Amino acid sequence: MKSKSVDPPEKVAPKSTRLRRKRQWACTLSRAFLMAVIYSSSICTVNGAEPLALNNLIEVKLGTNAVISLRGYDLDGDETTATITSLPSSGSLYQLSDVYNKYGYDPKEGTLISSVPTIISGKDSRLVYTRPSIDREVNDKWASFTYSVSDNTSNSVKDGTVTLVGPSHILVASDFTFSDEDWTTNGNKVSNIKYEPTSRGLLMNHYIYAYDDLLNVDKNGDDTDLWYFEAPAKFNGWQAMAYNGYIDFTLASFSGDFSADNLNYAGEGINLVEMYCRTCNNAKGMTIAYPLQSSPGFDGSITKFTIPIHEGAGWKKKPENVLHPWTDPTKCDMIKVLSNVASIRILGDFTKWYESVTIDDVQLRTNVPAGRRQLPPCAHHEPCSCPPVT
Repeated sequence: MKSKSVDPPEKVAPKSTRLRRKRQWACTLSRAFLMAVIYSSSICTVNGAEPLALNNLIEVKLGTNAVISLRGYDLDGDETTATITSLPSSGSLYQLSDVYNKYGYDPKEGTLISSVPTIISGKDSRLVYTRPSIDREVNDKWASFTYSVSDNTSNSVKDGTVTLVGPSHILVASDFTFSDEDWTTNGNKVSNIKYEPTSRGLLMNHYIYAYDDLLNVDKNGDDTDLWYFEAPAKFNGWQAMAYNGYIDFTLASFSGDFSADNLNYAGEGINLVEMYCRTCNNAKGMTIAYPLQSSPGFDGSITKFTIPIHEGAGWKKKPENVLHPWTDPTKCDMIKVLSNVASIRILGDFTKWYESVTIDDVQLRTNVPAGRRQLPPCAHHEPCSCPPVT
């Protein structure tokens, strides 16, 4: 009869040793939990320590006024106080009157705000922006002003901008009513903008035009030196409120063969619009572009383009390495470029040979639902923390 092997019994530590080990393990867990709480609290404290002065867009109709709340965005939920740091160039700012502040009865306007810095006294940091009584809409935004916020323990790092627009929602525009408005061309030997104070129909009335003065034809017959209309300085700088808005313009041609087989590169890999930010990407620069292929196309006839400005509209981001493909921009990429525009270019050179192209009614136009819009708080963090579109 075979004998069964029996494993030796496990050694059991004395009870006192087991208790000591449990206490040590409990202390280790307690320390880890405490460190996590401290770390989490420090993050909350850093975020909550600096309330955000959000960028606002307000629509104001001609000859009217608007009550604007400048409450800051505070992660701790603290109440904030707003301070005006610059005044609008058109229209006036007022503190709320006592009767409107307490009971909501007119008149809204109280004391005129004529100097900065001025702390806003109204409930919820409200004030009144008033248009002149004799008013007319301009081909531009009404005005803008800036403000900071405080939660009584810390101040916003950056001022917020309040952009005020009329019913047209235009932020900046060129209609060429009186001149070429300092537009130039980029890609020709010299800028050869010509101003034409006549009409070619409702969509082309007082406009500018340019033409090829340089051809560099490759072995496939394509012109490798493309020229663009380049917008003047008033289109540059902080245009962040154009995010989720539009860029509009009208093109036409005097001369040139715009048939499909005469388009440069068959229309592939050519950008209809380019926006460049010199300071983005740690001062390496960033370009976002709207490909010609994403548009309805251009055959030389009078054509109005309305291009949405957001990351889901077909825009592309230029790679840092020319060997890499263009990629889809993020919301942060779009807002960052619009926040510090160095140049805006619109294609004028479509064909393999010489052509003349006209342009008119160029606009950066915003989209204002219910009369007010704000850039998302994630766009105000540095670095930008907006999640990708899903």
